[in-house]
Amino acid sequence: MPDTHCKACGKAASPDGSPTMVVAIEAGEPVYACTEHAEELGAPPGDLLVALAQLLDIARRRNEGEL
Repeated sequence: MPDTHCKACGKAASPDGSPTMVVAIEAGEPVYACTEHAEELGAPPGDLLVALAQLLDIARRRNEGEL
């Protein structure tokens, strides 16, 4: 399982309780961020690799019972 803590602050969830999300890809690995840091760490809008990584992460979390 990947480390899903926010790269900026290390939190496992956003302040509102929602899980962190994939916001960028660095060196082939997903970068997770809470809602507070998503904009500063995120890839440019429309990045297809990030969109694919987000879908894969959602599927993984559903299979593991996190969502």
